Parts: sequence; C-alpha cells; structure tokens
Amino acid sequence: MDAYDEGPSRWQRFRHAFTSPSAFHQALRLKSSTSILINEDLAPSPPSRQTWTLWNYFAYWWSESWNVSTWSVGAAFITLGASIRDALLVVFFANLLSAVVIVLNGRAASEYHIGYPVISRSSFGIYGEYFVVVLRSILGIIWGGVQLYFEGQFISVCLRCIFPGWEKIHNSIPADQYITTQVMVGFFLAFLFTIPFLFIHTSKIQHLFSVKSVIMPAAGLGIVIWATSQNGGVSSGSLENSGAKPSTSVLAWGIISQFNSVMGANSALLVTVPDLARYSKTKNAQLWGQLISLPIGQTLCAAFGVISTSAVLNMYGQAYWNPYDLLNGILDESYSSKARAGVFFASASFAFATLGTSIACNFIPFAADVTCLLPKYINIIRGQLLCLVIAFSIVPWRIVSTANGFLNFLGGYSIFQGPVVGIMLVDYFFVRKGNLVLPDLFTLSPHGRYYFFHGFNLRAFSAFVIGFLLPLPGFAGSFGHDIGEAATHMYALGWLLSFLTGSLAYYVISTIWKVPGDDEESRNLPFEARVEAAKQIIDRGFETTELTVGFEGGDASRESSGPDKDAHVIEKMA
Repeated sequence: MDAYDEGPSRWQRFRHAFTSPSAFHQALRLKSSTSILINEDLAPSPPSRQTWTLWNYFAYWWSESWNVSTWSVGAAFITLGASIRDALLVVFFANLLSAVVIVLNGRAASEYHIGYPVISRSSFGIYGEYFVVVLRSILGIIWGGVQLYFEGQFISVCLRCIFPGWEKIHNSIPADQYITTQVMVGFFLAFLFTIPFLFIHTSKIQHLFSVKSVIMPAAGLGIVIWATSQNGGVSSGSLENSGAKPSTSVLAWGIISQFNSVMGANSALLVTVPDLARYSKTKNAQLWGQLISLPIGQTLCAAFGVISTSAVLNMYGQAYWNPYDLLNGILDESYSSKARAGVFFASASFAFATLGTSIACNFIPFAADVTCLLPKYINIIRGQLLCLVIAFSIVPWRIVSTANGFLNFLGGYSIFQGPVVGIMLVDYFFVRKGNLVLPDLFTLSPHGRYYFFHGFNLRAFSAFVIGFLLPLPGFAGSFGHDIGEAATHMYALGWLLSFLTGSLAYYVISTIWKVPGDDEESRNLPFEARVEAAKQIIDRGFETTELTVGFEGGDASRESSGPDKDAHVIEKMA
C-alpha cells in the first residue's frame, strides 16, 4: 500500500483538530520544530526548494521596480528644482548601489541556503537575532497595510470604470476617518484577493513575478503613449518650471537627500534579501539576476512617471504624483468608453503590481523572519497569513492621511537598517571569510561559535549603535525639532552614513576583540572553504533533527574547526 494511503486525509486531520483543545494545540504544532532554533523554514533549504533561477531573480527585481513609489519619485524630485537628467541619474545610481549590496548580502544565503534569521545569528548571536528580526518585521506590517490600501485604491478605480454610478454611491463613512465607502470596498477586496497567493511557499511564488514583469511595464508604456499622444509631446518643461530654482548648494544637498531616500526605500530589502537568495538554484543565479534588473527597471519606471506627469500637467494644469490619482483624473476629464477601457486595464495592472510588491517586500520577508520567534507554530505560509491579518487591522489609510510624524519615522528608519546590513557583510566577507559552521547556527550550547556572550554578540550591537549615532540628531529634527545645519546634512546622508560607520566600527571592534572560533586555523582557511561541508548536509536530504542532535551539549561544536573536522561532524550526525 502507498504510504500516503495509510494516514488520515487532510479533511480528517482538520476535523480531528477541533475535537478537543489538546488536539487543536497538537495540530498547530509543527513536527519539524525540534528546538526553539529550527523548523522546516529555518533549516537550510533542501535541493527540492532550490528552485529560483537567474531569470526568476531578474523577473522578481524587474517586476518589483514597477510600483507606486518608484513611479512618483522622479517627478516629485523635479519639482524641487532638479532637472529630469539629475532625477533619473539619482534613481539609477542609488538602485545600482542597492543592487550591489543586495548581491553581496545574498551571497551567504545562496551558498549555505539559509535565510536572514539564521544568517543574522552568526553576526548578532543566537538570541541577538531576535532584535534585528523584530526591527525588520515592524516595517513589513506597516508597509503591508499601506500597500493593501494602495491596491484598494486601484480596485476602486476599476469598479468606477465598470459602473458609471460608482462615484455616486452614498458615502456613510465620516470624513475624519480619511476613507470613503468606495475605497473601503476596494480595500476589502484587496484583502480577499491577496489571501490565495499567501498559501504559496516562497520557493514556488516566483512565477507570480514573471507575470508581473510583463504586465506592469506594458501598462506603464500604455499610459506614456496615451499621455504623450493626447498632449502632442512630452512637455517635460512643465515639471521643471513648476518649482523654484534653488541655489547650487541647496540643490546638491537635495540630490544627496533624494539618493538617500531611494536607498531608504530599498533598505528593508537590502537586509532581508537572504530570504530569497537561499532558494537560488546556483550560486550565481542571484548574482546576475539581481545586479542587472533593479537599476534598469527602477530608472525606466521613474522615467515613465516623469513623462506621464509632465504631459498631464501640461494638459490638465494639475500634477498627479501617484498613478491612482492620475487614473481618476483621466476619468474626471473624460468618461468615454475608450477612456474607461484604457483606465481599467492600467488600474487592474497597477493593482496586480501592488499585490506583487506587497508580497515581495512585506509578506515574504515578514513571514520568513517571524518564523524564528515561534518556530514551533509559525512557518512561512502561516507567517504570511498572520502579516495580512495584522496589516488589515492597522487602518493604514489613517497612517497615509494623517500620521505625518509617523511617516517621517518610517522614512528615517533606514538609519537603523544601514548598520545591520553593513555588520552582516563585514562579518561574512572579512571576519569569517565566508566560512560558517552550519550546525553551530542551530545550537543553544554556550560552546557554539555563535553563542557569544549569553547569546548576544556585543561587538555587533556596539557597532550598530555607533552606526546610527551620527544621523540620529537629524532624524530627531525631521519631527520639527530645532537642529543645526551639520546635523541636517548628516541626516541627508542617512543610510549611507550609518552603513559605512556601522561597517567600519564592526571591523575595528572585531579586529581588536576577536570573535569566538577566530583561531589561527580558521583565519588560514580559504574563502568559503566550509561551503562544501555544509552542502553535504543539505544535499543528503536531512531531517531537521540532524542539525540539533549532538550539539545541544556542545561537544561537536568544539570539534568543528576546519573542513576536515566539519566532515567528521557530519559523519557523526549521519
């Protein structure tokens, strides 16, 4: 008899879960979790889940480039006094730097096939990982809700195209709630449309981004063609002339600030890219797929936004910064069948793109990271659903409409993300030379390499604080406090300053205060010499218990100091 026929069916297991409290609790527990450090989604990805190819990474970052914020960033910068060339160059080079950091921070994950929570243990400690995971998860929840609100806006536009009386529906929601009945319906539908996609594991979701990578650029190009043909040209001067020309000094710092804004918008993904890179089929798939698509895609999307906003400003006398206002503006000017059809296609494409962006930037990172907080109960699928429920409940339209101070906080949050990714890169490439001892990442033994001081790497936390200290006064000033010009300029350097300062601080501290296991033998190992030993564990198709058996006591951890001894440990576990 086939093994699958011997056990109860999924429906029988579901029914049994509700027969008693203990049965329900047992159904919630993940059998793959053998300690507080591991479950099926914290363990290294087995070969069956190493499914992302070069094209998948290219399509992911290409599709991610086409979103609401990228569309509006170039046009908004031009009104501050920059030229179109300046705006697009800033977008290109900021995203080129982002792509380089993404590739570097994805290197360890593509070699050892482990995600951000586990990799961060090597830098911040077995318990220190919880701090950096929570630091990132907060953004996932907030921006997950905001993107859900954006998606609801586009769905509302689609319904307006279908139903002529959509805008005439009575709005019974008070004005102080900052949302209308129409947008609320769209928001609820966005919530429902998102649910099915969250049942797909990250190792299988890549096809969603392949579809988005084709649909969204086509929709953006359609808007550009319509806007320029209706206007009889681009009329780029409309945007450039709409803002007062600042002095050279003010413009220079404005360019720096805008560069930092783009880096800040990417900062969360720069940190948690290991949650995607771990599924790389080959070590170079994530390299070329990510390095090329992000700067080119974001620059094209920003250029499309500039062209469309300029043309519409020249026609209608009003600049629509974000695409859902632009699409509503088109319907306000003309509600013909041709306009409705075009707007419906564009709005549906943007709704789908926003869904993809939210999954890519919020639900996947949150779910992959929050698994370490409750590994006995939360895997990636459950984490994604949890993120959606919380994001739905935080009333994101009030955040967008009223919480200016809170949005300033989110904008400046990148100064806390910069040191994290800098510390992780220095730790992997310079301190450990790409050599991680896989079993020690899953042990609570005080003898493990990554236990440090009671589970916390004080070197990393010291460098983290040093990293954000310089831009911190400027961050406080963004809330309206009176600060000096120097603090304002340091804050304009935000992410870049905190990244460089945190990286340098960690390198110096680790040089003076050696990390555990940094003996002469380890220092003389070739770069990534331990990768092959780790792959022997992964490729064998291990059970999650293998990584913890024999290591809680610390004996095996003390033996693991070199490729040969790593292989000996592997044989012991087998």
